Amino acid sequence: MSVTLTNPVSRPMRLPATPAAPVQHVLAVAFLAPDGRTSSAIGGGATITAAIADAREGCPDDASWDAVGWNDVYGD
Repeated sequence: MSVTLTNPVSRPMRLPATPAAPVQHVLAVAFLAPDGRTSSAIGGGATITAAIADAREGCPDDASWDAVGWNDVYGD
């Protein structure tokens, strides 16, 4: 899709359509381990699920971390 503008001095101009930017979510995520420890991390991705998975990568490796809450830092 393109937009046509008329320039009164010369001929019509066609401007290329700009593609929509991909959606990006950046979340601050709170995690809880089965032993009661807590952790928090920032993650980003095209979906909320991807952003949480990215944040989980920032948690210590010695536990299985469940996301218990998050806040949008940036995104739609």
